[in-house]
Amino acid sequence: MQTGIGRTGHWFEYQAHEGVLPDVVTLAKQLGGGLPLGATVAFGRAAELLRPGQHGTTFGGNPVACAAGLAVLDTIENEGLLENVKRQSEKLRNGIEGLGHPLIDYVRGAGLLLGIVLTEPLAPQVRQAAQEAGFLVNAPAPDVVRLMPPLNLGDDEVDALLEALPGILQAADGDGRTGE
Repeated sequence: MQTGIGRTGHWFEYQAHEGVLPDVVTLAKQLGGGLPLGATVAFGRAAELLRPGQHGTTFGGNPVACAAGLAVLDTIENEGLLENVKRQSEKLRNGIEGLGHPLIDYVRGAGLLLGIVLTEPLAPQVRQAAQEAGFLVNAPAPDVVRLMPPLNLGDDEVDALLEALPGILQAADGDGRTGE
């Protein structure tokens, strides 16, 4: 779910991998733009498995949610957000790795779904220090800080994070390593 609707710089992550064609793609959170909406798209023989009337949903055909879904798709297309995701992802990745901070091992992920892999299990402390500095990040593993900003992330926000990150890492690290 998290890699669809532009998150990785492609409409769907499978499009970044030549020769990969899914049987089924499921869509939800991103498609509704905050409203409850889901969709399933099937290809090839998988498209023949469900026929009209074989599956129902309490949200099926909701005109407000469907209008929101169309608005999300139009916005991504009309505002060039796929290109923005690719550009900001590269800027974030290069900026974070370019810090040369001893707590940063490398950056993994694609588009605006990135993980800063740390050299120490300090991700919860980094998450807390980032929040105190005004940035929302996640700590899905003891040594990984996840960045998942919105697709319309701008240069100013990327610059602000890159400028604040050394201080965030220093605040999170009891040894006070600064990377200098």
